[in-house]
Amino acid sequence: MKLKLGSSVHEVELLARHPSLQCRVDGAVHLVSEAIGLADEVVFLTVDDRHYAVWRSAEGERIHLKIGERSFSVEVEDPLSAARAGFSDREIRADMPGVVVAIRRQVGEAVAAADPLLTIESMKMQITLLAPRAGIIAAVHYDLNQAFQKGAVLVALQPEASEAT
Repeated sequence: MKLKLGSSVHEVELLARHPSLQCRVDGAVHLVSEAIGLADEVVFLTVDDRHYAVWRSAEGERIHLKIGERSFSVEVEDPLSAARAGFSDREIRADMPGVVVAIRRQVGEAVAAADPLLTIESMKMQITLLAPRAGIIAAVHYDLNQAFQKGAVLVALQPEASEAT
């Protein structure tokens, strides 16, 4: 995904969630951890053994951050709306980068419309992806705790045997 800070654009990719958060920013890999501060608006981040106190506040689809003397404003997309937009008739695609945190159905298993397929984590929110229609799971393309990028096919769904003929 691309992250715009001021006039500069950075390419950000989530690589792993476990055993620690790893992300690639403009080609460089970073280890990140977070501790909650004294107030909800404050978090303490450690990025590659460097510590930061970060003040944050949300305003609609924007997050405002203050790190030291620098301030940033980042536009974010509602992850629930984004997840719903990733459905098609035969494939469930990721509309945002994330990590698979639970696999709810296995290959070959029949599902009904709205059955849970996967739970993903993106932007610190867990979202359960539901089957858009009845069918049979043809493929689950990512394993537990595996990171994926925006646009990745997460699950392939084939028609039920009676629909295929």
